[in-house]
Amino acid sequence: MRVLITSGRTIAQGKKLYYKDTPAYSDETARCFIHPFDLLELGAEEGDSLSLSTAAGEEVFSVAPSEDLVPGTVFIPCGPHANAILHAQTHGTGAPDYKWLEGTVTRTDLPPRSGWDILAGQGGAACPPVPAPSGGGGGGTVTVRDVVCPLCGCLCDDLVVRVEGGAVTSVDNACSLGSEKFLSRSRLMHPVSNDGGFWRAVDFEEAIRYAAEVLADAEHPLLFGWSGTSAEAQCTGIHIAEAVGGVIDNCSSICHGPSILGIQEAGHPGCSLGVVKNRADVVIYWGSNPIESHPRHLSRYTTFADGKYRENGHHDRTLVVVDIRKTDTARIADEFIRIKPGGDYAAFSALRAILKGHADILPAGVAGIPRERLIQLADLCRNAQFGALFTGIGLTQSPGRYKNVRNAIQLVDELNRHTKFTLTPMRGHWNVNGTNQTFSYLTGYPYGVDFARGTPYYNPGETTAVDLLGRGEVDACLIIGADPGAHLPRRCNEHLATIPTIVIDPFVSLSTSFANLHIPVACVGIDCEGTGYRMDSIPIRLRKILDLGLPTDEEVLSQILRLVREGARSRATGRTELWSPVKVGGIPRVS
Repeated sequence: MRVLITSGRTIAQGKKLYYKDTPAYSDETARCFIHPFDLLELGAEEGDSLSLSTAAGEEVFSVAPSEDLVPGTVFIPCGPHANAILHAQTHGTGAPDYKWLEGTVTRTDLPPRSGWDILAGQGGAACPPVPAPSGGGGGGTVTVRDVVCPLCGCLCDDLVVRVEGGAVTSVDNACSLGSEKFLSRSRLMHPVSNDGGFWRAVDFEEAIRYAAEVLADAEHPLLFGWSGTSAEAQCTGIHIAEAVGGVIDNCSSICHGPSILGIQEAGHPGCSLGVVKNRADVVIYWGSNPIESHPRHLSRYTTFADGKYRENGHHDRTLVVVDIRKTDTARIADEFIRIKPGGDYAAFSALRAILKGHADILPAGVAGIPRERLIQLADLCRNAQFGALFTGIGLTQSPGRYKNVRNAIQLVDELNRHTKFTLTPMRGHWNVNGTNQTFSYLTGYPYGVDFARGTPYYNPGETTAVDLLGRGEVDACLIIGADPGAHLPRRCNEHLATIPTIVIDPFVSLSTSFANLHIPVACVGIDCEGTGYRMDSIPIRLRKILDLGLPTDEEVLSQILRLVREGARSRATGRTELWSPVKVGGIPRVS
């Protein structure tokens, strides 16, 4: 059976983001949501196995019936199973087709594989389970208030965290996703290196020295991630990329990079989330499901929040959701509009035509939406006192990509001829917006910056991570604040397995599978402080609430930068003793 495959976040998948080495994570990412009518045609039922096949590969999933989808459409959670069938084509934008993948589905008797097994087939090696961190050496119970949550772009700053014996024991006010990060025990406490599939502990000094050597010796290294670390560390990373003549890219290239391209073309009619909370009476989520991706977004900033001019919360607001499936957010919306997959650009164009008085030229339906429904939506927006449009990656990872966002911005511009309307991309990771701020400040470009020429060069589709890895153009990789092992196409991971790869992360991740070296660091917002940028570009300082004795990512990167610069000076003066010809700190070199 031919189907259209789309992927995205689920609450269950999100709660296991920091437990990716567990079977529970693999069980969730192996689920395949499919309409019951399609199951009848396939002769399958809940719990059976289905094989999804695309031009990139084939993978087995477990059936999860869902009437939220239209027949012929399949939804799978983000993760290694989805990426095993995802190609590395980005159509010149840097973002693969996470939301638009054509393939076939058939019955099979094979069980789904675990995430580690999938990555092993791509050249990775499973990391052994890690012991729970023991904390910072005791102490009494401490309650820390007004803690900032380092999980998603909401950066909620009202958490109450209890620390006992050097470990977090409870978290109040956080969503289920944020709580799991604070309570996670999947922390590495010392660096580990992969020597032929066998993991062994190394000390920080030799690990940092090895990382510096790999980056300095590479012809075209890639430094990728950065959305899960502080703005201070990001700045240091940019200096490293410049020093080694490499490429530095962040997670926005695979999610809201097309949003940035649209903003570069049409501007950004944005505002702070506080303005939305206090003023908005019409809130639209288009291609976004915040209940599962940003669980507190509605309660803190939009629909259910009591604002200065919206004292009655949701009674004073109208919530509209536009999506290809009936998500949990759509279930609570005042208006749910189901749109045909790939129809966003046409729908925005139709709304613009209506606002300009040309509703009569529209056909009876546009992108699966009846003309009368579009007219009602246009009238609702035009008559709003203050409207807020939140765009998700449903726009950026499907046909149209940045043009969808540009058209949405032009729609907001047209609405501002009648009322006040704003647009805000729903940024995912807690500091992915910060990467665009720091990259733009220091290099002039928001992501995908290549220093091979000695000066910054930016061209999405050429200098972005998926394209570089997919074409095999980088010969070393530093991963920090991201998990490409869980979120990049299989072709990218297959290349990671062939080159020296260093992971800097507080947690064991699926990217550890491809690492020659994993350096654990303190987690920003938990055991170290740092600066993050909320999705509306408001900088917020994250606090340290406990001490596990680990170095911060900024400290590790600063030492790497120092060694790289010392090596460059040594080479310039003819000294070659800085790097060992065979080993650095006991870690085998990778040629």
